[in-house]
Amino acid sequence: MTELLYLKDSYLKEFDAEILEIIGNAVVLDKTAFYYQGGGQPCDLGTLNGKKVLEVVKRDGKILHRLESTEGFRAGEKAHGVLDWERRYYFMRMHSSAHIMAGVIFKETGKMITGNQLGMPESRMDFNMENYNPEFFKELEKKTNQVIEGNLVQEISFKSREETLKMPELFRLQDVLPKEIPEFRIVSIGDFDVQADGGTHVKNTREIGKVRILRTENKGAQNRRIYWTLE
Repeated sequence: MTELLYLKDSYLKEFDAEILEIIGNAVVLDKTAFYYQGGGQPCDLGTLNGKKVLEVVKRDGKILHRLESTEGFRAGEKAHGVLDWERRYYFMRMHSSAHIMAGVIFKETGKMITGNQLGMPESRMDFNMENYNPEFFKELEKKTNQVIEGNLVQEISFKSREETLKMPELFRLQDVLPKEIPEFRIVSIGDFDVQADGGTHVKNTREIGKVRILRTENKGAQNRRIYWTLE
């Protein structure tokens, strides 16, 4: 089992770890600050012992750091990881903006998110709204930025599975059941929003910058898609 260092500290830029296993061109570590791809957030990139990390994924319960070559890597030896900080920090800002936008949508309409994908330079979010007024999106952008400008502190806490599942409001992604894990990570944005989440986030909303909605699409009778970026 690999300890995920970013769950407690998203600001780690580099770290030391022990190599547990070599699988093909991938390295498994006892701990990592690299975010593995999932939950609509792309993986981190960077280097491991100076070699480029091309992809970080989870397969069969193992976190695989894929490299061009694992030559020189041996189980039991040490590894030093360095993140592409510009990329990591961008997705921290983007992920936090997604939580705020989802929070505004939920508070204004009670609607759930049906899908999302963070990207660079733009991200997208789907939600289950049948009828809507185009003015809604202008208000969404405005209200999201008002929350961001509130300089809200984002905090991380952990709750037991039993305790968390008694609070369905912590799960904002529709039709996705929580995985069988004993403990959930909870991300709180001041007193505005609280969600169960495993991604990386900034400490204060002021770090996000400003959200700008680029366009919207109809993706079905009850599905709307929003594209946005950060300024």
